[in-house]
Amino acid sequence: MPGFASNDQIIEALSLGQTFNSSFGKNFNPTAAAVANEWHMMARGAGNPGADAIFDVGANLTFIPVEDDTASAGTLQHGGDVQSSYYKYLLSGHVVSAAATVVPATISLLDVIGYYRVTTVTTTTAQATTNTISTRTATFTADAGTDVCTYTSTTSSPSNILVGTRVRFTTTTTLPAPLALATDYYVIRVSDTTFKVATSYANAIAGTAIDLTTTGTGTHTINWLLPRYTNGAGVQAIIFNPAATAMGAGTPNLSLGYTNSAQTASRATPTVLPIGKTAATNSHILYTGATGVGKYNYMMPLQAGDAGIAEINTIQNSTSYVSGVYTVALVKEIARFPISTLGLASERNFLFEYPSMPRIYDGAALYFALGSGVATPALSAISGQLNFIWR
Repeated sequence: MPGFASNDQIIEALSLGQTFNSSFGKNFNPTAAAVANEWHMMARGAGNPGADAIFDVGANLTFIPVEDDTASAGTLQHGGDVQSSYYKYLLSGHVVSAAATVVPATISLLDVIGYYRVTTVTTTTAQATTNTISTRTATFTADAGTDVCTYTSTTSSPSNILVGTRVRFTTTTTLPAPLALATDYYVIRVSDTTFKVATSYANAIAGTAIDLTTTGTGTHTINWLLPRYTNGAGVQAIIFNPAATAMGAGTPNLSLGYTNSAQTASRATPTVLPIGKTAATNSHILYTGATGVGKYNYMMPLQAGDAGIAEINTIQNSTSYVSGVYTVALVKEIARFPISTLGLASERNFLFEYPSMPRIYDGAALYFALGSGVATPALSAISGQLNFIWR
């Protein structure tokens, strides 16, 4: 199995050059200063890599997946695809600022899995989203003797479909019996490229597979939504302004209706909700800022007991934002780098920390979010390096 089981294997990977060092220099919010306790998406800032040109693009309320090779995404690079023979991890990294007005600060490294762009900001009722289950597809063959299906990705590198992922099947002729079209099923993961099929999330977790009685005819396709973290476990949401123009007046409560990682629909953010900031500027995560009711850390709160978001079903601002757009992004936090001292790098050695060496999936769209510990001027810069390793 790919991955690391010993220090000797890490040394071997280093000696074979199975590493990638990604240097970066990014500017903070390009249009306005931030007050203490605000968070901003650094995708919007110039530097290396350059500013994104995607988060203010796309159909209203429609899920759009993001990968490292998405045109104009402006992601931090991590060495390209290595699956299915290898697993890639974040080995170490550092972040530093030379500007006293930036520190202290917290830098979070995020994998942005996809996003919903909201242009109908004057609507104050819950707005339904569009989630196309065929966002990611792979062709597969079925073995009626073992009930195991083997897939080959057709729209991206192998995505390691996880246990409990909700999927649907299509075919050019006839699906393996008793599978049916336009029907939700749930994956039982066998390996990176093989799976069995369950009729419910509970059965998938229990390993209770459907008995396949035929292999079907024609070319079969498995379809799922998220390009990474496919069952939604550990996936959270942030809401930010993706445009150079500040949001119009308004301080709405911001809420989401979603399907959780246990594939339970009709979940909702708590009744005590984040409150968006009036005239939130470029890159600002809307409900972060100075202390007060409705000011949160940068992740949207989830309903009690939930471990992640598989898809967002409704998005609502309780009062009109009057003008502007905002983006709701599904993200997985990879790591945090607290910066405490001017000119002193915040260093992380993930080999010796727990949880150790976060996995980086093929296609991961890596970005930074910055949480200001002090008032932070526009265009403030951070720089550093991330070091990746694979085996």
